Amino acid sequence: MNIFRSALPAVLTLALSISAFAQDDDDTFAPRGGTGTITIITDPPNSDIFLDGESLGKSPITKRTFRSGPLRLIIQDQGKELTNVRFNVWPNKDNVYEGKTTMPHGGIKITTNPNKCRILLDGEMADRTDGGELTLNSVDAGDHTIGADGCGKYFEILIPVRGEQTTVVHLDVKARKGTAKIDGEDVSEGSRKRK
Repeated sequence: MNIFRSALPAVLTLALSISAFAQDDDDTFAPRGGTGTITIITDPPNSDIFLDGESLGKSPITKRTFRSGPLRLIIQDQGKELTNVRFNVWPNKDNVYEGKTTMPHGGIKITTNPNKCRILLDGEMADRTDGGELTLNSVDAGDHTIGADGCGKYFEILIPVRGEQTTVVHLDVKARKGTAKIDGEDVSEGSRKRK
């Protein structure tokens, strides 16, 4: 009996908290059953807009009437999903979404010492630096290893690739050093050497 008396306040507190929490959640969702207008602006424009699975065409979308409720907004460009968020369409209001879209891939510019090396991206042959700078375009954003094989030695570093930015890499295979920069900021994360 004493267990129930001591547990009862905790159970009541939990029940009241859940009830209050559920009420708060109801206030954050737009009610269904009405209509509102939507304005969707992307920077840059001309992205494909989907609202609750319905294609609305290319951005910008301006003051278009749409059913109210908590809906799913998806923005795509060149077949890539750039945004996937809940978008509340409140009845009798102009509901505005403005956002900068970034393609989920970037580039890598590579120089090497010696100046003629085989370049490997994530362990796969990508190309060669035949005496000059090599540029790899449309590399998926995220962390990658970039390596150089030259003069009988191999050296690689871990680098980040950010959407719509270029990572500038220098690999000195002879000295076994590497640098990676984006907009002048050193983003080198680590190096691995192989004999």
